[in-house]
Amino acid sequence: MEILLFSANCVLPILLIMAAGYALRRLRVVSDAFVAQANQFCFQVTLPVQLFCNIYRQQPEAGGGRLIGFAVAAVLAVAGLLCLLLPRLERDRRAAASMIQGIFRGNFLLFGLPLALNMFGEEGVLPTALLLPVAIPLYNILAVVILTHFGSGEKGLAIKPMLMGIIRNPLIIASVLGLLIGLLPVSFPEFLSAALEDIGATATPLALMMLGAQFDLSKLKGNLKKALACTAVRLLLVPGVVVTLAVLLGFRGPELGAIFILFCAPTAVSSYVMAQNMGADGDLAGQLVVLTTIFSGITLFAQTALLKGLSLI
Repeated sequence: MEILLFSANCVLPILLIMAAGYALRRLRVVSDAFVAQANQFCFQVTLPVQLFCNIYRQQPEAGGGRLIGFAVAAVLAVAGLLCLLLPRLERDRRAAASMIQGIFRGNFLLFGLPLALNMFGEEGVLPTALLLPVAIPLYNILAVVILTHFGSGEKGLAIKPMLMGIIRNPLIIASVLGLLIGLLPVSFPEFLSAALEDIGATATPLALMMLGAQFDLSKLKGNLKKALACTAVRLLLVPGVVVTLAVLLGFRGPELGAIFILFCAPTAVSSYVMAQNMGADGDLAGQLVVLTTIFSGITLFAQTALLKGLSLI
């Protein structure tokens, strides 16, 4: 019951915020023009500020090299396999871009530390904190490369647009600045930190509300098979394979928990915002966020119970 309550407390607030956005759009409190501008605002301002603050606060510490190495290798392997396989199964390259991103890119920024804190307490958060400033920039760089390559709808490896997309992407700029400034022997004055934290705090609820505002059940009908298949791969196949491999390699306790959280979290909200702004299938990307978030309440409960039952975490 405690695990079920924990899962509900993690997932239900997200669903309720999206439902609020859906209701506001249907009541015509917000318009299509407002939603489009708000998506741009999230992409250019609030999400980068939130990402900067999280990375600035959680700098990599000494140790944890084996954990970080495994996590990075697993993310690269998952994304690489998807890039090889999905375009062969899905001819629409814009849809393939959203599907690849929706599967490999979990909501670690939102779910990481809260899940670890609930699972292990303060003393067990360190492994997850070690992965945060590594996984989030990696997710963003891979997303830019994949969306630039596939989202244009044109075949061929366009190196220059990819590099320019990485250099200019607000989320990657925020990641790099967070890492660099965090390494300096200085700290922001309290008033500046508080202002940045307040701006960043608006990112997730605003992005979720705009996602809900754009959710269209009629569009889901055309994408239902794709969305459900990607949801199953994201929430069941990927964590099943990666966590099993981690167990075989000897990871246990909070370190295994950090790997589990990284790969079992639902699709990142920012994947929808990036898909909308980089030429991919934004509708499908948003639907993946919604469906993986809904079903993650079930999968998180079942998978956590299994790992606890086997005394692995």
